[in-house]
Amino acid sequence: MVRKIQILSVLKLLRPHQYIKNGFVFLGVIFSGQWDQTTLMSAGLAFLAFCVIASSVYVMNDILDVEADRKHPTKKT
Repeated sequence: MVRKIQILSVLKLLRPHQYIKNGFVFLGVIFSGQWDQTTLMSAGLAFLAFCVIASSVYVMNDILDVEADRKHPTKKT
């Protein structure tokens, strides 16, 4: 049970619900009509890279702002 809570906490920290915005990299593939494997692979790698970078920025921000968030009326909970 503790392990499940830890995994859920890490997922919440990474904010995967924000990844939907990174899906816009696939719009270039859709509108260009280039459905070849190389283009799809490049778009997929770009999507993954954006997700990793976004999550790392969220985590870094949480670490740097932990003291300010503890004092904030709504963020402290």
